[in-house]
Amino acid sequence: MAIRLSGMNSGLDTDSIVKALVSGYTTKKEKYEKAQTKLGWKQEAWKSLNTKVYSLYSNISSLRFSSAYSLKKTTVSDSTKATVTASSGAPNGTQSLKIKETAKAGYMTGAEIKASSDKTTLAELGYNGGDAKINVANGKGDTSTITLSATSTVADVVKQLKSAGLEANYDSTYKRLYISSKDTGVENDFTLTGANTDGADALYKLGIADKGAASTYDKYKGFHGASDAETQSNIQAAVDAYNKLTNDAAKANQQSSNALKAITYGTAYADMMDFYKKNNIDKTELFSTLAGLGSKRDSALITANDDGTYDTYFKSTVTDTNGNAVYSDGKGNYISAQERYTKDGVTYKKNSEGKYVTDDKNEKEYEGNTKELLDNKTVTYFKTSETVTYKGSDDIEYEKIETDDGTEKYKVKNGQDDIYVKNAKDGKFYKQAADGKIAEGTEGIEIKANYSYEPGDKVTAQNAAETYADITESFNKTDEGKAELAKYVSDLSTVNAFESTDDSKILGEDDGYTIKKLTSAIHDAYALGENDSSSTGLDYVKSLIAGNGDETTGFAAKVADYANAADKANNELKDYETVKDLASIADQTSDEYKKALADFTERVNTAASIANSQNVKYNDKINKVAGSDAAIELNGVEYTGSSNTFNINNLTITALAKTSGDDEVSITTSTDTQGIYDKIKDFLTEYNNVINEMTKLYNAASAGSYEPLTDDEKENMSDSEIEKWETKIKDSLLKNDTTLSGVMSAMQNAMSSAIEINGKKYSLSSFGIHTLGYLNAADNEQNAYHIDGDEDDTNTSGNSDKLMTAIANDPDTVMSFMQQLAGNLYSAIGDKMSSTNLSSAFTIYNDKQMDKEYTNYTKLIKEWETKISDKEEYYYKKFSNMESSLAKLNSTQSSLSSYFS
Repeated sequence: MAIRLSGMNSGLDTDSIVKALVSGYTTKKEKYEKAQTKLGWKQEAWKSLNTKVYSLYSNISSLRFSSAYSLKKTTVSDSTKATVTASSGAPNGTQSLKIKETAKAGYMTGAEIKASSDKTTLAELGYNGGDAKINVANGKGDTSTITLSATSTVADVVKQLKSAGLEANYDSTYKRLYISSKDTGVENDFTLTGANTDGADALYKLGIADKGAASTYDKYKGFHGASDAETQSNIQAAVDAYNKLTNDAAKANQQSSNALKAITYGTAYADMMDFYKKNNIDKTELFSTLAGLGSKRDSALITANDDGTYDTYFKSTVTDTNGNAVYSDGKGNYISAQERYTKDGVTYKKNSEGKYVTDDKNEKEYEGNTKELLDNKTVTYFKTSETVTYKGSDDIEYEKIETDDGTEKYKVKNGQDDIYVKNAKDGKFYKQAADGKIAEGTEGIEIKANYSYEPGDKVTAQNAAETYADITESFNKTDEGKAELAKYVSDLSTVNAFESTDDSKILGEDDGYTIKKLTSAIHDAYALGENDSSSTGLDYVKSLIAGNGDETTGFAAKVADYANAADKANNELKDYETVKDLASIADQTSDEYKKALADFTERVNTAASIANSQNVKYNDKINKVAGSDAAIELNGVEYTGSSNTFNINNLTITALAKTSGDDEVSITTSTDTQGIYDKIKDFLTEYNNVINEMTKLYNAASAGSYEPLTDDEKENMSDSEIEKWETKIKDSLLKNDTTLSGVMSAMQNAMSSAIEINGKKYSLSSFGIHTLGYLNAADNEQNAYHIDGDEDDTNTSGNSDKLMTAIANDPDTVMSFMQQLAGNLYSAIGDKMSSTNLSSAFTIYNDKQMDKEYTNYTKLIKEWETKISDKEEYYYKKFSNMESSLAKLNSTQSSLSSYFS
């Protein structure tokens, strides 16, 4: 800002005069600043509320399913032997349990050594070799190598053993190393062996050379040949055998699985085809497509293809540029559905607030019976294209740069060639330097993708739910028809699951019992049976299944044959476990494989050298306890595992101690009525917190003439006075807000609606759950729900507990009601959070519109700041000219005065 020396000749306070002259402009600017501040506060209020509504929306998602209420509790007759917890699917009743063994960790107590402390070196223990390499292996076959030297201390040994995944400690009192595996079980047990002769010697000097580990050397020694070439030939033969057995086992397992599933598939396929024939269903592709969608039909469209197949589109959370719902097939194709409603010759549409308004610019709200309006719905479908634009936080549009490595990069659209790259630390994008790194001194920007959907030509589509209701109407008229349809849907599910199985990665075209060959064989058998007047397609399929040959002559017996073949191959694999890691490298021509083979060869040579060496010793006074698995018997069936914890049929059993002889522990499982009660209570508590806040915001006191303060106004007030002033405004921002009212109404309607279960209607009050009403509730809590008999609620604790009684006596009804109630509320909130031209997805307020308004205020404020600056400059020039004229006048007067003095 320029420094002005004003009023030097006139004596006027030019700054004050100019400020007064532009005050009208300043007032305008301050008006927009206050409006922007108020809008910013309103955005913050909405964001805070939206976070809580979205949290409620997310949390009630699981409450729509029975699993949320299928809570169980268990008791154990002897808690010193086992602990048991039950998940939702656990069956009620009593089961018997025996603990035959508990799992133990591998443990080694080393021999006594002459180390006064953990600072003693290997050299002081008598080791004088070079680099001592020691292999630390577990029961899974995983091996890591540690390296020690003569200067390594006992503390270094402990540290390296820990880094290799073991627990280790040196006790200087008893002068022994204590080593154990971190986890229990055979697969987590450990062995310590020398990876070279120095390593074997170091183990002995440390008192941890276990003679039982000698068998490890023997495993590798068996590959040793007269030369490295012969050794590698032996190793390669073992790798080839391992790979062949692995492949054989995988094929046999897949063929056994295919044959087993084909038994169920065959009868399901025949029953499905009989269903089509019996009911004269000619459009089988349409029927099966719709039936296969299940509950997804409610949000799906289908379109017909020329080959008789159908494509399915599912409703998304976005809308097109006209506010219509958009459906996606998941492959980049979209359809938008324009819904219109006609009543008395007037066409209506549903706006972003969920209200029905006239389909014109005036958008006059419909005031009649909504049901009558909805009965006159028409839907037009349009093929829709997706457009993606990228907008930065700097309000500049960017375009994405395609990269080979998937790195996110952008550049300004139609602008300079500068590239912006993502910083993984803060997620922002920074200008990229010539070396590919982030350029120093650049500010990060956020770049977000904005998707828009533009409807194009009309397309023929069908509402999946409505179409399915039409074609199955006759079935749903009787209980027999419903049962027949349900059986068909079950058969179809079995057929689709089998035919969609991809076994091509394991079985080739020349292999038997592939899904393709089994499918073809069953189809052929059914067709032959249908052409046989003395039999049926189902009979032929059953005959095929019962046979004992290849997939075309019968395969029931082959399930066990292939399973046995797989077991045989897996058992033989145990003889080749040593080369498992080497065999896992698929490309045997790669440098990785060549290096691994060379390392393996060195290990074989070392093992042979150690095994044949007369200098390798083992510690006698050493105790190694092998890691062992747990074994339990539940209802007469034995289970084993590396951990003491078993997950069986939705029970989590932790073995603590062995039971004696034939002694058994009883496990009793029952419905957790208290857990279900608490689940419902927690849901109502969260709902109440949200609805109470909404009610408070909607009914807030008016701020009256209070407006955001300017900086000048704040100078004359204390911090507490400013805070009180601003709080008064912030608290009133959503008072009588129509958007908030719409969300509240949708939530309240969902919670108060009646739900029909087995022909009887229920509401929350049926289970002793109700609001207190305006007269009895605390301020702004009239919409909150209370549970009769809730000991934590002083308002209703004295009432009879109808909810707990209902859960105990009829849990299925309570769970069914709560599922549907949660579903209604989830849908109601979801509808309000759907994306529109004014709001983003999962947002209950018009955030897009507010962001645009905020940006517009920023532009207006800048414009008025420019106007103020221009006007100030204009007036200052005027006053400057006046001061110059006065200076000249004063100079003339002084000159004249000098003539008369």
